Amino acid sequence: MTKTIEYEGHVLSYSLFVNRRLKHLYITIDPIKGVIVKSPFSAIDTIETLLLQKASWILSKLHAAQERTHIGRLLETEGKILYLGEAILLSSFQTPELFYKEKTPPLVNRLVEEWSFLMGVKPTKVSFRQAKKRWGSCSYRNELSFNLSLAQLPLECIAYIVVHELAHITHKHHQKAFWECVASFMPEYKNHEITLKKFSPSLI
Repeated sequence: MTKTIEYEGHVLSYSLFVNRRLKHLYITIDPIKGVIVKSPFSAIDTIETLLLQKASWILSKLHAAQERTHIGRLLETEGKILYLGEAILLSSFQTPELFYKEKTPPLVNRLVEEWSFLMGVKPTKVSFRQAKKRWGSCSYRNELSFNLSLAQLPLECIAYIVVHELAHITHKHHQKAFWECVASFMPEYKNHEITLKKFSPSLI
């Protein structure tokens, strides 16, 4: 069900999904689908009152999502795909999934090997998968998992994500010691975080 509300001159469209098993109302922002509301109840007045309370936050998230360079949208409108931060034409014989499956693993594995040596740490495993929200992760067993779409990013941002996850081998948190570790190997990491906000981890 798609509905709209008005807030300070803005018309906000949202998709509503009612699931009685939910305990709370959830609002998510999808770069393609827009505002998605999942609710345990169907009382529209109550739902829209809650949405209006969150309207300022919703608008800011929508703006940020619209500014991202999204692979699905780029492919649909221009027939192009992102590679190392640049838009290139995708071969008619390839899909985005196949393209990144070919490009990402060797690139990231090389960076993991180089930075592991410099940082004095070693992951127990490196794997790749498609993910909608995360660029990478490090398990408590020091297993690193990276998003297959990483090759879309500028090379320095890919290196930052590798350093970030390798730092989690020593620091299983995001406290001061972790960021000091990251900064000691990549002092400009905050600039890379800003650049990352312009991209979406999702392929679709």
